[in-house]
Amino acid sequence: MEIDGREIDVQEVLKQLKEIMSSKRECFLSIDVLVKTLSDAKKITGFASMSGCTADIDTKDDYCIIHVRGIPCCT
Repeated sequence: MEIDGREIDVQEVLKQLKEIMSSKRECFLSIDVLVKTLSDAKKITGFASMSGCTADIDTKDDYCIIHVRGIPCCT
């Protein structure tokens, strides 16, 4: 699954990610989130970590990809 957040506000990306995590609670998730800045990527990584998932950041030329993996325990 992929969320392309390069053209929307990071708060909207977090909202979408939260909705997915809530609907898939106790299921293994594999979501790639695309954002424009490293600052936004760190916010998403923090949220994913607090929800019980792991998140790794890959930096491309003009955007970042956050690989969110795991079983969300809470949102």
